[in-house]
Amino acid sequence: MSDLRFDTGEVELAYSEWPGDGPPVVALHGISGMRAAFLAQAQPGRHAFAYDHRGHGLSGRTPGGYSFVNFGRDCIAFLRGVVKEPALLVGHSLGGMTAIYAAAQAPDVVRAAFLIDPPLYAPEQPLRDEAQGFAMVEKQAGMPVAELVAAGVPEIRAASVTLLDPGVMRATLDQSGFVGWNTDALLRAIECPVVLEHGDREGPSAEMMASVIHAGELERAIPLLRNGRALHLAGTGHMPWMAREADFFAELRRFIEEGR
Repeated sequence: MSDLRFDTGEVELAYSEWPGDGPPVVALHGISGMRAAFLAQAQPGRHAFAYDHRGHGLSGRTPGGYSFVNFGRDCIAFLRGVVKEPALLVGHSLGGMTAIYAAAQAPDVVRAAFLIDPPLYAPEQPLRDEAQGFAMVEKQAGMPVAELVAAGVPEIRAASVTLLDPGVMRATLDQSGFVGWNTDALLRAIECPVVLEHGDREGPSAEMMASVIHAGELERAIPLLRNGRALHLAGTGHMPWMAREADFFAELRRFIEEGR
């Protein structure tokens, strides 16, 4: 796994690349996370990329610039400047929203999109049951790993929170990050195949966050897609690989194989 940098002209993105065959796969992590290596489990031997969103991990900070639209523009710049051919996008949560924007605005560089429990209509309303957790992460952002672990944050999670710009969470909490965003218009513009994965509104356990796709949102979103389907993994929440790892990766491998 390489550790590389790409300058979009607005921010420097830290990314990794895995050599391999077939159309490239690009992993887009969720809010407060960082680039992950789960693609290696999904499809060994595939050409793959993962990068840290602005304000996350080892990528640059852009105070006041953490909007969904900006995350989407970064993705398009990365696809055109680094990947340089149509890619399969695998996006979790914020990464799913980023993939929606890229697929709608840059169809020439997006082959298909696998959206993992994205908060589809969060830009239309204040955060609901997620707000308390987001506010906590804003306070924890930048704290040393040892302090985060002592406060009960899992070590793998602490590694990303310590590198997070708290402004990322603030932009979501105060909704400034949603300016210029229209989910319905973007979904209508997507031409490529889309899989919209979602879990249960009741999380599988107290430690696992419930799905952020609320009642009626799938029924609204799926008909807008020209080539989209919903995928429900029962017994999972916002992070399906935590509750049903084998089933989640089987579905992700199926998506990648279909995208050949």
